[in-house]
Amino acid sequence: MNQQLTEFLRLYGDTDGVLYLGHAGLLAVIGGKKILFDPIVESQPYGDSWVFFPPQLDDPALYDVDAVIVSHIHQDHYDLPFLQGLAPSVVVAIVGQRPSFETDIRTKAGRPITVIEPETVTELLPGVFVYGVAHESNGVDASVIAYNERFCVYHGNDNYLQPASMAKFSRVGPRIDVACIPYAYIHWYPFLMEYAPGHEHEKALECERLVNLYMDDCLNVIDILQPALVIPFGANLLIDDGDMHSEINLAVRTPVEFADYARRRQPALADIVLPLLAGDYCGKPDGALDVTMRQVYTVEQYRDAANDFLRARPPKTVPGERRDVNLDAFVALLNERLAQGGPAIDNLLQFELDYLGQHILIEIDCLDHRAGHVAQFTPQRPMHRFRLDAISSAEWLNGKRFEEVIGMRRFTLRREPNLYLPEVLKIVNTVV
Repeated sequence: MNQQLTEFLRLYGDTDGVLYLGHAGLLAVIGGKKILFDPIVESQPYGDSWVFFPPQLDDPALYDVDAVIVSHIHQDHYDLPFLQGLAPSVVVAIVGQRPSFETDIRTKAGRPITVIEPETVTELLPGVFVYGVAHESNGVDASVIAYNERFCVYHGNDNYLQPASMAKFSRVGPRIDVACIPYAYIHWYPFLMEYAPGHEHEKALECERLVNLYMDDCLNVIDILQPALVIPFGANLLIDDGDMHSEINLAVRTPVEFADYARRRQPALADIVLPLLAGDYCGKPDGALDVTMRQVYTVEQYRDAANDFLRARPPKTVPGERRDVNLDAFVALLNERLAQGGPAIDNLLQFELDYLGQHILIEIDCLDHRAGHVAQFTPQRPMHRFRLDAISSAEWLNGKRFEEVIGMRRFTLRREPNLYLPEVLKIVNTVV
């Protein structure tokens, strides 16, 4: 058994504590009952394009738990092979009122699923209660507290709730001992955007604005929840590009950077916001919260260690057998998906692909929702132009939906005009 897991269970396995598995993975012990949150044990998210640093804690003993709570359907939180391998006695639970997620997990997990009614105290295990709140609008995310009369854990995964929703947790159960709160803006916009020459400063300002916006949101959540300990959550996931200093990896502030930011903004948080990493743990055996951190990094040390880790990994290659793609059949499939229609939008979706040495151009006109393989892109029209690398090109042409390509982060996007158009992005995310 993993040394940290062994020691954690020896110290707190019969009482109350939290072992951080990394990213959004958590093993909570509440009154001796073991509950896993968002374990990623058997899967690699988004075409193996992301990697966890430090690596997720992984051990066969993680199958020996009483319950597993899965926050939402995204691949860095939802490990179907792991869920399928759990014993029938393990309770697998989700927060309800998300019909597409409920349908997916019931269909694919191959086991009973417990659905927790949102904003309702539910006894999940004997003596262990849960209370969940779904995101107000996106239909994807949900957060939950799990607690007994002595110990309470908040699992925020990457769910950014409004203050009024966050306050609901403070009115249920005991004070929150450990709050796992997201702080990192892990997104392709604006970090993978192509800005026109001379406008690079606009991109830098927008990057800084959004990074700080989400870190400040985390500080606001801390003010609302008033936990004894905060684990900065969700930024242990890096693009596996061999470079911790690449634009997309620099865009994600490390847990160490957020702890420094929190101390600068609110010095009283110095002993509350602690950058726990995979294998670190805390416990509350007799009323006081004890924290064990194996290694404390400076920002530079953390980035250097992550860079060494990424460089030591084998370089990414085009997956599977390299074969010719029938572009007519691929375009026909796109048109089949686009046939569901939608509003006419004066915008072109353009995809520049690199596959087997071929430069392939695919264009979708959002006015009539038709796709085509073109020799050159239509000029002088509003457009979103995605430029994919060889790996993401191969994934899309060989069957992956474009939503998964976006998850891989192996693209850049140019927009003219540079406007956020949710109806266009909806086609990209849910249709093609």
